[in-house]
Amino acid sequence: MMRHRVSLLFTFLAAAALLLSGCGGEGGGAPQTANADTTTDPNTITLSEAQLREVAVETTTVIERPVTTTLQLPARVRPSADQEAFATTLVSGRVERLRVSAGDRVQRGEVLADVTAPDLGRMVADLRQAHDEWDRQRRLDERGVAIEKNLRAAERQWQAARQRLRAIGVRPERIERVATGAEDLSALPLEAPLSGVVLERMTVLGAPVAQGDKLYHIADLQPIRVVASVFERSLDQVRPGQSVTVTTPMANRTYEGTIDHLTPQVDDESRAASARVVLDNADGMLRPGMYATVKVRRTGAPQAALPADVLLTDASGAYVLVREGERTFRRVYVDADPSADGDVAVSALAPGTAVVSGGAYQIVSALNQRQ
Repeated sequence: MMRHRVSLLFTFLAAAALLLSGCGGEGGGAPQTANADTTTDPNTITLSEAQLREVAVETTTVIERPVTTTLQLPARVRPSADQEAFATTLVSGRVERLRVSAGDRVQRGEVLADVTAPDLGRMVADLRQAHDEWDRQRRLDERGVAIEKNLRAAERQWQAARQRLRAIGVRPERIERVATGAEDLSALPLEAPLSGVVLERMTVLGAPVAQGDKLYHIADLQPIRVVASVFERSLDQVRPGQSVTVTTPMANRTYEGTIDHLTPQVDDESRAASARVVLDNADGMLRPGMYATVKVRRTGAPQAALPADVLLTDASGAYVLVREGERTFRRVYVDADPSADGDVAVSALAPGTAVVSGGAYQIVSALNQRQ
């Protein structure tokens, strides 16, 4: 009986000790308050009242409004197709003289180079002989003693001799002077096919050339084209007549223009169509081959939107901090470009949602420290 009473006593004392220990733990440790963050969601945090006072949170509201988006297209500066040409030799021979170099401005018809040709002397001799015979037969005809078939044959030879020189680029008025001996033609003049700037000279003095060789590349750079690549995913956002802004690597230099033409075909390799913008280039600062960026601005239908500068980013993408209570904030990822100008669409958020615009970095820091 005595053993039984002792056992009961120990059991009572142990229970009392456990009870006192539990009470002492509640009263002796740091008191738990409603300010503690008890959530297990890694994207949600509840700040203490002291933390909230320190952060000084500011918010903005998601509003439904038209959003203007900017599409950036890679582009290159190029002359118009009808404003560039190659000066091509029409005879085989040798470069006797070079008159202009890359960067020089030339006028249409200006002589760029002289090319000697083995057959040129014979062609000139044939021309003068044909001219003299044609002149002799006409004088006989004027006296009424010409034979008709000889007159017609002389005329045909004269026309054929002229045409041979015309075919290699000699102007008609010069052919007449050469035929009468008023001018010599020891070398064939290579003339500029249009007025513009010499972009490239592709030969050297004394070089042999073959018929069809390109000796100069010339382009008229005023106005000039900027050709942008419009990839398949963006084709529905681009159309002729849209206003665009063109920027180049030149600092603080932008150009305003409109899309003049959009090609109907997508290139097999680049998977892009081409959009053409024609720009004034009176100062010659836009040069063929330069890189450029064409920015197309488009305003769509009203939708949930926020200023782009309230967006934050991490390795997972762009996000905002939504205020869900007085002290509770949640990280919400959105499909939007934080580098955009103005407003961005945030379809993941409902209009009226409060989003942190001031103090976000302190909240994110506290949120990240919990993880």
